[in-house]
Parts: sequence; structure tokens; C-alpha cells
Amino acid sequence: MTLAATREVRASRQQIWDAMTDGWTYAQWVVGNSRTRAVDSDWPAPGSAIKHSVGVWPLVISDATVSESCTPGEELVLRAGLGRLGAARITLRLSDTADGGCRIEMIEVPASGPMRIVPDQLALAAVYPRNRECLLRLTALAERLEPSQVK
Repeated sequence: MTLAATREVRASRQQIWDAMTDGWTYAQWVVGNSRTRAVDSDWPAPGSAIKHSVGVWPLVISDATVSESCTPGEELVLRAGLGRLGAARITLRLSDTADGGCRIEMIEVPASGPMRIVPDQLALAAVYPRNRECLLRLTALAERLEPSQVK
């Protein structure tokens, strides 16, 4: 079972892609991330990473999210580390809508650590609302951009 959230938005696919792949805005739209500590200069090329912290001080986990694959404007596959808790594989897919907007799909599956033994229904209940909020935040970030600000 995959843990998927989707959202159709007014922003163009390029606007969403630009917001999604700006490593320095990662903590603004990924729920649970408290700060971005460093971003590789070639982000989001495969193998590049965002070093981030998750949680609230003093309960902070510092780890990294690594790009596993990247098809510009279409798909980004990430491995998000959560310290001893393991890691999740997150796939973000973008497609155009008929009205010129964008459909965002976020699929998250446990990749390693204790989360792999959590029953699918329980994992879905825990992660789905978080991922919906991630997509809301990503949309807000992208739709604030003026066309002249989009690269």
C-alpha cells in the first residue's frame, strides 16, 4: 500500500517545481522540519542532499534528505532520513491540469528502520494528514511567486 496525497492547484507545474526544488525552502513546506542546515549546490540532482533538522529543541534530530532521482518538471524521488527512526522514500509527481494548473501527487513509503514494521493502515492514518498539509504549504509557497520570480 502506498501513502498518497494529491492536490490540484492554480499554480503552473513550473511554479510548483521551482518551489519544490528550492532546497532552502524545504523546512517551510515539509511538516516536521524545523530548519534547513545546508543544501548541496547541485540540488536536486541525484545523490545531492539537503541537511535538515526535524523536531523542536531539545528533541531535534539532524539528518538529510537525499535526491534519489529527478526528472525536471515531472518527478522527484527523495529518501528522507529521520535518524534512528529510519527513513522514508517520498515520490513527488507533477502533471498539468486542463485549466493550466498543476496536479501534485505525494507518495510516501517507509524505507528503513522501525517504521517498516508499522501496519499500513496505521502508517496511513499517521502520514496522510501530514502529507496533505505539506501539499497545502507547497501550494501557498508557489502561488505567492510572481512570474518574474520564477526561474
